[in-house]
Amino acid sequence: MRLGERMRRRPVAWFFALAMVMEVAVVAVFLGSGAAGVLEAAMEATGLTGKTDFVSAYRLAVETPQAIPGIALSILQPFTPDIAALVVAAVAFGTVGVKRLARGFRFWSADVGWRRGLWVWGLMLLIFFVAMPLAVAGLDALFMPEGTWEWSGHPISWSLLPALFVALFLNVGAVSEESGWRGFAQPILQDRTTPLAASLIVGLLWGLWHFPARPDILLGGYGMRGGALLLGILVVRFVFLSVVMAYFYNRAGGSTLIAIAMHGLHNDPVLFSGRIVGDTTESYIISELALLAPITVTACIILILAGRKLGLSKPSGSGTGTVPSPVPSAS
Repeated sequence: MRLGERMRRRPVAWFFALAMVMEVAVVAVFLGSGAAGVLEAAMEATGLTGKTDFVSAYRLAVETPQAIPGIALSILQPFTPDIAALVVAAVAFGTVGVKRLARGFRFWSADVGWRRGLWVWGLMLLIFFVAMPLAVAGLDALFMPEGTWEWSGHPISWSLLPALFVALFLNVGAVSEESGWRGFAQPILQDRTTPLAASLIVGLLWGLWHFPARPDILLGGYGMRGGALLLGILVVRFVFLSVVMAYFYNRAGGSTLIAIAMHGLHNDPVLFSGRIVGDTTESYIISELALLAPITVTACIILILAGRKLGLSKPSGSGTGTVPSPVPSAS
């Protein structure tokens, strides 16, 4: 059986396997070459620690050219899902699959229209820009051990608008991953099963994909019990977040752009945020639970209101996915 036929049978499995293999390879080079240490030192020296957007990456490269290899590798690592999705789409489905990936880069589909599209984006911003970050900051402020967390929110001024734009559309993780998770895997899976089941599968894969990028946890930096708990919370968080993102992705008519915006605001809350200043296992676990809580509540509300369809207007199996229908298997 040819490679293209094999990929057509199990496109999501091939996508995930390729993404994982490439990510492990990039992380191995990143750590083994010493680029990680140089990058960390450069970020500390410039005060750009924790920044995950392309603008900060450019500033860091200009100010510390010796960190460019580490910057390049740290950007390549989250690009592995998008690269994997492009490879599988091209090899398995040719130009049809590639064009479908490209069509996701729109604010909303023609079927949705601009009125409903603006409403969907407005609701998304209310939740991801205001409600969730405020809840997370409030929980951190209440439960973090004294001296381990500090407020770092953005002041309300005209500079907030460019900061918001960067978070929405220039976050490295968001731009580099979402063609894979939402643009490729979600529509394929929900073309074969319910959107809820598809989002749960994508969320689980998304969480597991993050493991190689967390050597600090995997190598015992937080102890065996602490590390297992942190990784477990991480996976659960991505599963619930995947449900929420699938809902808005579907409501916008299959918009990869809205998925990028949600991912970016999750990574960089901009207005209401804080940061850990005392890196202890306890503070890290509390921080992860504070992130998880509002996402879980939001996902539950969406499930109550939207059910298993998660905003999808067309029934499962109607040929609305990334690939031409029928597909022998999408697992």
